Amino acid sequence: MKSQPPQQFLLASWRSILVRILLFACLWWILTDGAPASWSVGVPAILIASYISFRFSRAAPFKLDYLSLLSFILFFCWQSLHAGIDVAKRVLQPRLPLNLGLVEFPTQLSPGTPAHTLLINAINLLPGTLVTRVRRHSLTLHVLDTQAPIAAEAQALETRIAALFRLPHTK
Repeated sequence: MKSQPPQQFLLASWRSILVRILLFACLWWILTDGAPASWSVGVPAILIASYISFRFSRAAPFKLDYLSLLSFILFFCWQSLHAGIDVAKRVLQPRLPLNLGLVEFPTQLSPGTPAHTLLINAINLLPGTLVTRVRRHSLTLHVLDTQAPIAAEAQALETRIAALFRLPHTK
């Protein structure tokens, strides 16, 4: 692996910091309607946000597979529609059973990684499911129907997320 010369690395770092400052400044301007009085708070907030953003972005780089991103988006939209229809049926037809409960889902994604965070957030966004506990290698899900194939659906979601982040996945 070839490393960057120090001058190029320093120049790229400064460019990255300046772009972040500019983006956060634009965001601040939009949020405050460009009020001049807000900049006394805004400038320090922008500098702190830029610094934190820069430090964290260099801590754990990852690569996305953009074809898998498209697959993930389509899968997630389909799952959301399917789950939303199921929840709507249960609301509109009270005779449909509610088997509320907790389902334990083992995960292979490493805790604290963007892939693991995306899995948790995606499950929370799907109608009828909610992550109630996060452990090192498992998630506890609150579901509307414990008889539904929740584990299989969560597994399919995890597989797509692993592909999205180009991670090995053995399930």
